[in-house]
Amino acid sequence: MAKLDLKGTKNARDLGGLEAHDGRRVKSGRLLRTGNLSMLTCEDIALLKRLGLKRVLDFRTQTVINSTPNVKIDGVEYIHIPIVQELATRVMSKNDYQTKTIGDILLHFTADFQGKGYEWMQSFYRDLYSSDYSLSQYKIFFDYLKETTQGATIFHCTAGKDRTGVGAILFLSALGVKREQILDDYLKTNESAMIDVREAQAIGREQGYDEQIILDIERVNCVLPEYAKAVFDFIDTYPSEMDFFKAKMGIDEDYINALRDNYLE
Repeated sequence: MAKLDLKGTKNARDLGGLEAHDGRRVKSGRLLRTGNLSMLTCEDIALLKRLGLKRVLDFRTQTVINSTPNVKIDGVEYIHIPIVQELATRVMSKNDYQTKTIGDILLHFTADFQGKGYEWMQSFYRDLYSSDYSLSQYKIFFDYLKETTQGATIFHCTAGKDRTGVGAILFLSALGVKREQILDDYLKTNESAMIDVREAQAIGREQGYDEQIILDIERVNCVLPEYAKAVFDFIDTYPSEMDFFKAKMGIDEDYINALRDNYLE
């Protein structure tokens, strides 16, 4: 994994180098995961062009896309794959990101859950990894990656941590990447998220917010090992990972072998 030095988005990295059980590794420069691309700078665009970016797969809802549309790069294809149909959460605009600190945004976003943020996250993840709708959307994500044989693809949601995180867990599992490495990538999100979370918690304590909301700031805006473990545990309710992919995503062994030949070296 290599961090991408993008100024206009957080949590950006190349998944290249992760090791599969068969000894092969994920090719560098093919699979890039990021947060939303609505604030990309000219320097960011130049870097992504140098990396050979061909396609962006956007997991956000249409409501959020309308509020914070991605910066478009000439020659890049943009595909909308809404992993969830809608989210009953606060929708930010570009003006929010330009006029407020991230800590203030995270505090007020989390306060909307009224101390139930952790429970909401657990339910949200359950839908991502088990609902027929979300898994059908992840299958579309797989299909686009399968047909992309050259160049780089970005996949992202808003913060690049939950919908994107589950997408990475599922796709890397299909590639046969070792679970400890999948989890390590998943938790890399916290390297960028924790600074903003600590700022939000400090603001919340100064303003007298309930301690449950202070705790939820981390539970909602970081990723926790138990969120990833819930995905793995659900997969393990099937006799094998292949059985999971066949039953829940309609993917057979030939399909997965094609993915591995495309993305492993």
